[in-house]
Amino acid sequence: MTTLDAEPPLEGSEELTPLPDDLLAAGAIDVAVDEALPRCRTCGSPLAEGEDWCLQCGAATAPPRRTPGLRAVALAGSLALVLAGGAVAASYAALNDDPPQQQVKVQTLAKVTPAPVVQPTTTSTPVPTTTPLPVDTTPVVPVTPVAPVTPVTPVTTTPTTTTTTTTTKPAPKPGTVPIFVALTAGSLYDPSARATVSGVPSRALDGDPNTSWFATTPAGGDMNVGYLVDLENAVSVQKLRLLTKTPGFTLQIFGSSKDKAPAAADSPDWKRLGEVGSVDGDGPVGSASTSPPAEGDKAGDGELVLPLDPGTETYRWVMLWVTTPPAKDTTVRFNEIRLYS
Repeated sequence: MTTLDAEPPLEGSEELTPLPDDLLAAGAIDVAVDEALPRCRTCGSPLAEGEDWCLQCGAATAPPRRTPGLRAVALAGSLALVLAGGAVAASYAALNDDPPQQQVKVQTLAKVTPAPVVQPTTTSTPVPTTTPLPVDTTPVVPVTPVAPVTPVTPVTTTPTTTTTTTTTKPAPKPGTVPIFVALTAGSLYDPSARATVSGVPSRALDGDPNTSWFATTPAGGDMNVGYLVDLENAVSVQKLRLLTKTPGFTLQIFGSSKDKAPAAADSPDWKRLGEVGSVDGDGPVGSASTSPPAEGDKAGDGELVLPLDPGTETYRWVMLWVTTPPAKDTTVRFNEIRLYS
């Protein structure tokens, strides 16, 4: 029986390390031991404190529970193998003069299967199926050319002449249009200084029938006193309307177109426009009136409406001249004077 010589130990080789208690645990060759941080027993990645599963390979960090007595059985088997190997080495050394070569012990390590890598699941969105548009198979009908349009001859329109009829209002009747008289247009006309007292002239033009202008002359004979009106512009005077409360006097109306009123009542620059006696009543008893009353003048109604005769002339000045005094006394009153063209 040939004895195998033990081979000398290789230069630089390490001594045999004892077998670990757990045969399935990773050895020092596969995983470097770091006493500072706990590491995964499978892949050797550092583990955080309290981490039960490895974040790299997914293996459990706690050692698996072992069957009681397994360590002792493994230790006994290992010793038996060592003793058997020593006996074989001694027999080999005895048969050969060469020193026995060092026995190389091969340690079989458990193959660690890495945890499967979970691939992220991607959800594919189905692509909508587009229905193809229907193809128009109707045959194309050729277009018939349009005949040229015949130009239209413009129609000549004769403008229509519209005759506008203007309706002219008829001219107002004479004596119906009031003549504007300013409030300051009246004054006492007394060339012979017959009036002993007179009132405010504007009261005969203020539009109030309750106010009046008056003039008083001495008793005996005619009064020969008047009331002068300045119209400022020459107009045709057609009618006089007088309101009075002193009936029975005689009144003459004169007009003048001069720039200034004539200085005397008998001046040729005055033109007599009208005359009326017994204004608003009967004259003195036993006296003959030189002028008849106006037509329609009722005694005691307080109003005289007298048409005038200006002819074709216009007048700026109008004078109301009193000759015969009223029936009761020598005071005459004019409440309102209105002139019309």
